[in-house]
Amino acid sequence: MSRRDEGFFSARDNTRLYWQSQLPDGEFTSVVGVVHGYGDHSGRYRRVIDYLVSQGHGVLAFDYRGHGKADGKRGHVTEWSEYLGDMEVFWARVRQLASGKPTFVLAHSHGGLMATHFAARRPEGLKGLVLSAPFYRLAMKPPRVKTFAATLLANVLPSVPVATGLSPALLSRDVEWQRETAEDPLYGKAATPRWYVEHRKAQEALTGLGAQLVLPVLMVTGGSDPVASTPAARGFFETIASSDKTYKEYPGMLHEVLCEQGKEEVWADISRWLSAHR
Repeated sequence: MSRRDEGFFSARDNTRLYWQSQLPDGEFTSVVGVVHGYGDHSGRYRRVIDYLVSQGHGVLAFDYRGHGKADGKRGHVTEWSEYLGDMEVFWARVRQLASGKPTFVLAHSHGGLMATHFAARRPEGLKGLVLSAPFYRLAMKPPRVKTFAATLLANVLPSVPVATGLSPALLSRDVEWQRETAEDPLYGKAATPRWYVEHRKAQEALTGLGAQLVLPVLMVTGGSDPVASTPAARGFFETIASSDKTYKEYPGMLHEVLCEQGKEEVWADISRWLSAHR
């Protein structure tokens, strides 16, 4: 059995964010803060959370602004710094729950981009960083006209929703997971021009950022990811200054390696790494 709890907390600008926690029934050895991807939400991580808790880790996950059960226009952000502000408030709650135990971040895709910027600030208490298919660059090249339109609209109609066009079949080969994603009312299927411009700036700002990462890092990617560029992730990994860094690429896996066919291997690799870095 495990102990579950959930609730809401406020970002620095009073945007209401959502959190959920799960702890082993007995003692737990560490606390992992889970950061979801774009259009995503913490509820989609319930299976990997269950697994980590079964291995003795406590978990606190949250929905940042514009996603899941959090407030804010769906998938929209005015400035990239708003996401990092949400991360800072969330991280304070992770450390509070841990009560002195080791604390880690497990972040996927767009959450991985957020967590990379966050970790480069060297937040107090962050013991290690696990990055799942970090969204450092789009795997496919977007149409030039779409890029031009997004840049133009960012200042004119910054929050107008534009369909991402991402099919669940691009995320995982697991047909059941594809169905769940398609039927999930909280799963976002649109982006906004301002979000597009801001996340591109954040990707460009990665240059030189690897030198700021001196903590232990585990990066896991899908060898056939059609969404987030695996070569870009691998390239950034090589720039990370930490002497304790591990990269693992899973052949044939698509974008959501935590929800793919063979996900149990990924979960076990992550849990072993966490346990070794307590």
